[in-house]
Amino acid sequence: MPVVITASEEFRHERKLVPAGYALAEVLALVRQHPCGFHEAFPPRWVNNVYLDSEGLNDYHDHVTGLAIRSKSRIRWYGELRGSIPKPVFEIKHKRGIVNGKRSSVLTPMSLNGSLTESTLRDMLRDLEKENLLWSCLDYRQPSLINRYHRHYYLSGDGRVRLTVDSNLSFYEPDNTTESLASQSPEEYSVVIELKYMPADPDDAADIAGWFPCRVVRCSKYLLGIEATRRA
Repeated sequence: MPVVITASEEFRHERKLVPAGYALAEVLALVRQHPCGFHEAFPPRWVNNVYLDSEGLNDYHDHVTGLAIRSKSRIRWYGELRGSIPKPVFEIKHKRGIVNGKRSSVLTPMSLNGSLTESTLRDMLRDLEKENLLWSCLDYRQPSLINRYHRHYYLSGDGRVRLTVDSNLSFYEPDNTTESLASQSPEEYSVVIELKYMPADPDDAADIAGWFPCRVVRCSKYLLGIEATRRA
């Protein structure tokens, strides 16, 4: 099966806001009222990720210590968490100081039913071309976390700032995705706004962020998930 490589190393800024005390419907109403004229860019959808990390969770610890140059690896898909996954994508997200970039490659179809180990993942992707980025990642990483959340997508009126609203964030151990065993995000992160913009537009993004009754936070869904599942 052919594999399409869609590499992109365009670096951008990300800013995360926590609207503590606001329900999802209230946050969405605020976005629609924003003077920047945000409009819906895509229909809302569920986002699922399998994160890959070393046995000692090196990527997690790099984030905790705040290394300026770090990365995280994940397989992402949209829609249902379990069952057939027709269009998974492998992504390596790089952090370089205050900007982020991402390289992606399309994977062959896979499925998730119950648990996901390194060996089952390798077996499901046995038809994947050996040049795919994922194979080199699996030389020293394995499934470490599964998360899932619902995302709304918006674009500013001038098209320069992307805004997403994430909610219903939950986490699973890779070896057991039973719904009743899911860990939930801390209450203060029940709704998270993310702004994404090019390095040339920091002032616009600051103005946009300042309009919301929110505080700017360092918030990594991967860190929240590792800490939630390891405590469970």
